[in-house]
Amino acid sequence: MVFGRAVALAWMLVGALFSPLGATPSLPSENTAQHALSYSESGADKYKRGDLDGAISDYDQAILLNPKLARAYYNRALAKYDQGSLDEAIADYSQAIALNPTYEDAYINRGLARDDNNDLDGAIADDNKALELEPQDADAFNNRGWVEYRKGNLDAALRDYNAAIRLDPRLPQPYNDRGVAEREKGDWAHAIADYNRALQLDPRDVQAYYNRALARDDQGDHEGALADCGQAIQIDPKYLNAYVTRADLRTDKSDWNGALADYNQALELDGKNADVYNARGLIWYHKSDAPHALADFNRALELDPRKATAYNNRGNLKKDLGLLPDALADFELALEIDPKLANAYNDRGIVRQLQGDLTGAAADYTQAIQLDAHHAEAYSNRGSVREAQNDRAGAIQDCNKAISCDGNFAQAYNNRGVAEYHLRRLSSALNDYDRAVQIDPNDEQAYNNRGLAEQAGGDFQAAMIDFDMAIRIDPSFVQAQHNRTWAEIHHGRWWRALMDLFQ
Repeated sequence: MVFGRAVALAWMLVGALFSPLGATPSLPSENTAQHALSYSESGADKYKRGDLDGAISDYDQAILLNPKLARAYYNRALAKYDQGSLDEAIADYSQAIALNPTYEDAYINRGLARDDNNDLDGAIADDNKALELEPQDADAFNNRGWVEYRKGNLDAALRDYNAAIRLDPRLPQPYNDRGVAEREKGDWAHAIADYNRALQLDPRDVQAYYNRALARDDQGDHEGALADCGQAIQIDPKYLNAYVTRADLRTDKSDWNGALADYNQALELDGKNADVYNARGLIWYHKSDAPHALADFNRALELDPRKATAYNNRGNLKKDLGLLPDALADFELALEIDPKLANAYNDRGIVRQLQGDLTGAAADYTQAIQLDAHHAEAYSNRGSVREAQNDRAGAIQDCNKAISCDGNFAQAYNNRGVAEYHLRRLSSALNDYDRAVQIDPNDEQAYNNRGLAEQAGGDFQAAMIDFDMAIRIDPSFVQAQHNRTWAEIHHGRWWRALMDLFQ
């Protein structure tokens, strides 16, 4: 998520609190008009102090006394907007405009409200009218640029941001918003330069810090992204999205405890956020805390029963717990909600493969690949099915594709090594197993498989070392224990083999 134009609201609206009166064809008495102005000014004072209800009450009185007072409608709209009453705010802006058709600020702020209300065409029309009335208004250009961005018209958005900056290069918001559009186009360097300029103009601009964090993450500068999220949080300790993004960044670094702390804080700020419960559930999953993970996935689904990724995540947890039918049911639900969720096809394929349904598993992996042509795990998994079906050439082809998608995917090297081993190409198999354990030194399967290849090549000493390593990583790895016993027998270490057999 990125943030842009909304920040412009505060500095734009305050300057418009006391816009001139519109044309009034039928004025009330002088005394009544003066009382109406007094209520309007009292409302403005309460608005500035944050007393929105009090401000609206005063504006109500002003309008009751003088229904032609455009300023009162406009100011009441500001307060209603801040309360989130978009439709009522739009109605008041419209009434102010009806009373004063040249009320530029009313057009600008009605455009903001329409934008927030997802009436993008209406927002553009209001910004166009504001620019017709005042062609040098940087705010109007910036706001129209934001709406163009939301409509997906990035080049039009950039033209408007450029115009806003040209008209008033001291405004931080257009730099921030232009950075958002540049990032969307993949121009991270220019985006970061614009965020830097926004921060020069306003060193406490939390949105610029947050948006720069996203761009730095895109560039691979994860430490810089973490620092920017931290700075945003320091300025605004209630900035929910900064906690969530920092948690995501910490998750990418396998900093489970740091990510957990940030997700906890995010839930303190918003205890009904299904996305955060779902994300925190994954942290518990990685920490091997199944009860907490299950509780978070369940809570995410209580809050959002159509959250496909939560069903998928819960399915993976159940799979790991050996509850294969329950896992399968969750994957089915995920796909019913989102038939284009590639991970759900891949994960359902794993369950089907574990259940012995190789044909169904291969079909699921293929569907995942069709949805995501760069899904390395799906290629690797389909390769393992082809290996199980004795299609070694197909298995190697799939693993090659997986490695081309992700050159650091240990499982793909391991799976290709298995196919090479069965083709008696021991040197190639050993190279793949070497690469697998280099990438993941805790891959017990790769150590066990390398031991088998070494044993097949007559290097029993190396094989026993690898079987030992596999068992050290997973003491319950029965197959590795059996393999070590046979290696010891072939190596003439009968006493050690007997010890293994009687352990």
